[in-house]
Amino acid sequence: MIKFLIRRPIAVLMAFTACFIIGVVTYFTLPVSLLPDIAIPQITVQVSGENSSARELENTVVAPVRRQLLQVAGLREIESETRDGAGIIRMAFDFGVNTDLAFIEVNEKIDAAMNRLPKETERPKAIKASATDIPVLYLNMTLKNARPYEEMDEQQFLTLCELADNVVKRRIEQLPEVAMADITGIPGRMLQIVPDQEKLAVTGITIADIENALAANNVEPGSMLVRDGYYEYNIRFSTIVRTVEDIENIPLRHDGRIMQMKELADIRIVPTTETGLTQYNGKRSVSLAIIKQADENMERMKAALNGTVRSLKYANPDINFDVSRNQTELLDYTLTNLQQNLTLGFLFILIVAVLFMGGVRSPVVIGVCMVVAIVISFIFFYLFGMSLNIISLSGLILAEGMMIDNAIIVTENITQYRDMGFSVDEACARGTSEVITPMLSSSLTTIAVFFPLVFISGIAGAIFYDEAFSVTVGLIASYITGIILLPVLYKIVFSAKLPAWIKKRIKTDKLTVKFNKVNSINLNTPLQRFYDKGVEWVFSHKALTVLFTLLSIPLCVLMFNILPKERMPQTSQTELSVYIDWNENIHLDDNRKRMEELEAFCTAYAEESSTHIGIQQYLLEKSLVSTTEAELYLRTATTEQLEQLQQALKKELSEKYPHATVSFHEPENVFERIFDTNEPELVVELYNKDKEKQNDIALLRQMESKINDIAGEKATATATGQQINLTIDRERLLMYGVTYNEITTLLKNALRDNKIATLRSYQDYLPITIAGGEQTLNGILNRTFVTIRATDGTQNRHQVPLRAFVKQSLGEDLKTITAGTAGEYIPYTFAETEKAKEITNNIKEAMRGNSDDWEAGFSGAFFSSNKMINELVVVLFISLLLMYFILTSQFGSFVQPLIVLAEIPIDVGFALVIMSMLGISLNLMSAIGIVVSCGIIINDSILKLDMINVLRNEGTPLVEAIHTAGSRRLRSIVMTSLTTILAMVPLLFTHDFGVELQKPLAIAMIATMTVGTLVSLFVIPLIYWFIYRNRQIIHE
Repeated sequence: MIKFLIRRPIAVLMAFTACFIIGVVTYFTLPVSLLPDIAIPQITVQVSGENSSARELENTVVAPVRRQLLQVAGLREIESETRDGAGIIRMAFDFGVNTDLAFIEVNEKIDAAMNRLPKETERPKAIKASATDIPVLYLNMTLKNARPYEEMDEQQFLTLCELADNVVKRRIEQLPEVAMADITGIPGRMLQIVPDQEKLAVTGITIADIENALAANNVEPGSMLVRDGYYEYNIRFSTIVRTVEDIENIPLRHDGRIMQMKELADIRIVPTTETGLTQYNGKRSVSLAIIKQADENMERMKAALNGTVRSLKYANPDINFDVSRNQTELLDYTLTNLQQNLTLGFLFILIVAVLFMGGVRSPVVIGVCMVVAIVISFIFFYLFGMSLNIISLSGLILAEGMMIDNAIIVTENITQYRDMGFSVDEACARGTSEVITPMLSSSLTTIAVFFPLVFISGIAGAIFYDEAFSVTVGLIASYITGIILLPVLYKIVFSAKLPAWIKKRIKTDKLTVKFNKVNSINLNTPLQRFYDKGVEWVFSHKALTVLFTLLSIPLCVLMFNILPKERMPQTSQTELSVYIDWNENIHLDDNRKRMEELEAFCTAYAEESSTHIGIQQYLLEKSLVSTTEAELYLRTATTEQLEQLQQALKKELSEKYPHATVSFHEPENVFERIFDTNEPELVVELYNKDKEKQNDIALLRQMESKINDIAGEKATATATGQQINLTIDRERLLMYGVTYNEITTLLKNALRDNKIATLRSYQDYLPITIAGGEQTLNGILNRTFVTIRATDGTQNRHQVPLRAFVKQSLGEDLKTITAGTAGEYIPYTFAETEKAKEITNNIKEAMRGNSDDWEAGFSGAFFSSNKMINELVVVLFISLLLMYFILTSQFGSFVQPLIVLAEIPIDVGFALVIMSMLGISLNLMSAIGIVVSCGIIINDSILKLDMINVLRNEGTPLVEAIHTAGSRRLRSIVMTSLTTILAMVPLLFTHDFGVELQKPLAIAMIATMTVGTLVSLFVIPLIYWFIYRNRQIIHE
């Protein structure tokens, strides 16, 4: 087969040229994204309960729905949070569950639960999580003439809001690359009816009469079809109010007198009571969260959006359009750096090839084959629907060093046959045919390491499917080019006749002479002398070397337990989100003033800031926020400035607002959504069978203090809020003949805007509300009167203050009711503790002697990280088993694969020591680096054992065979290790998101490969000698 191809070089070259052109074309058509586009197995259910307390909503709506959702197939975890007026249920599924089918089943369960919910309950809304729901950037609109932290022109801002809602949002959403422009910060409008209480008292008209009159005059019966001879006419009866004048002219009749609505109330369109707002760099703003289409290229979306924003800036010179939280810049910077690292790694590999192989022609052949193999890999990307992202590109960088190994092995073997006197054609045929099977075995052992990574549970396994795919297709492409294209190129390059002056130049060139000396294993080179001395020392200190080998196993176990563990490596950040709950009953205006002070405080460190204060209007908003909460986004120039800013903010907030609950997080992005990097380190979940104890605030404060004492750290507890409890005196109701509904209606009207209808204008729908002027609670209760009808049958009526029927008292309750699979619990969060294991054990011990029916559960990143690391250990054992099967088939022996695999605990143990010295934690990336390195480094031992077996079969004595095999394979072992290490080196010297994610993997691989190369050269031969020193038969 190889001879056939070598005789037809033009056909081979044309075939690979066509593949190369197709690969280049497909490269430019591949989708580009930050991370792989995967289905996030999460579904959120939003529950609305207007005018319902948290406890009422939990008992009547959230708990029944949650219990019904527990029956959904594939559910791994469920958690709910309930507050006044709203609740949210978060569902996490096992990875691999079809989220589309799960979404259908969730909606079916919600429909089934509706039969047991109160009739007025709005149907809960299910939302399927998606990485594409995360905004790629935020567009902030502010007034140019507005000054930071000062009052602005209200009318100009309302004009800006109208422009944002009616023009900017629609223009952006018309772009085919944009799925949605989610908007917030726009004040709503409503039609407000403010009754004149004195006129109502004189006329005897009640608020209920106003509501009835409005309802009777705001009805559309529909249309009728009437036939008149040959013609048919549509007749419409329209009594819908469409303007303020329509409502003002609604007639009311009482005691024979007809009055209009405008005589009894003030009627006007006003802004709704604000529950939230946004600011950008201290100015009031409108923010649009731009969400791209799932299948769109981010580069195209960025270009289209920039064009639209430029035209909007030109048309509206008095408005600033500023972009923040721009993930397109992160994508550009990260992917550009990774592509540069791919190129640098390739150049380093070529330099090593030139230094070790002598001359330039062999490295050129290897380099061309490498480029073709990488480009052909993109064809596989296209065929399997893969994108270019930081994981797949990192996989190609990782595969680079392994891909060149195949080319080096083929080139070396062909060169050896040429040195034996064979012609170029015969050398290419024999040299390539001889290594087809060993190369296939070597590639399979490497793939065997990556294959089990796909089966890691959770999102991590899905993400690293891309990395495993990149390495696999890279090895397949390099194997194909190595056995087909490389011998043809080698023949063409080495058969070409060089001009006489070039031959003379090559022979006299000093650098070439040095290369040729290095290329000969018989010369006394520094590398050969180093190897000879190393082997001599190892065989002179057998006991010490064996002890060193045996100690590696307990060292490996010890370092595994000592090294800190985390799910994902820490990456440098210049962005920060600060979530604040003031834990005080403050107004939105006070919340804004506090946030403006904080924003001004941060200007010394941050170059950009924005705030979301109170409840936001985003349609995709999934978190529960009240008017007493806020989020502050900050961006600094450097990581060091961000750390200083975070420490300064902690100090400022703890001194000024000691009761506030503050948490620091990474801003929401695709990476955070997929890996949940903001998950707290430890959450203690307290359960109690007695619901009264679980809601006793004083008892909960005692438990919080007890947990803090046990932990030695302060936990973040569930926020509580003060409230005023109003109790209606039912005896007085009976005494005066007043119904319960009358009192509650009066209270709703007096205490808040009471929506009673909708104004269907020609362009907009506005809620119609009845409200009074803003007053204190005591003023409302004293000035709001209940109309009492005479019980003697006369028409006499008199007014009694509302206070006569209502008692008030102060109270305190949980702001949020949290529940999970086992029911309600009280969470105590340790966000960044380093003593998670110790705290967990201490609390468990304290709970054993507890007599108050308290039970503790635990969750958090500490447990999920340990679970993932333990799974990686299992993956390592599976990989070892697969490698053993492959090596047993190759060597035809049950013992020799064990010799090869014996170096793995040594490599891993000392690699963990090096990681500990460098301050690298054991995380998903570093663990994968170790696992992958183990699959690569054993290839060196395979080469050496294979040569020892050949020499022994030829009758060479054992010690001589060991030394000779090591000398012959010395250069190839060092070269293959160096190429893999140098492919990783560029990742150590760049600092962007994608590189920092892969840096622990690179360090772990470099450490493992360095130790593994030394073990392959010196320790493995000694183990072989110990086993076979008294044996004559090689294969078992």
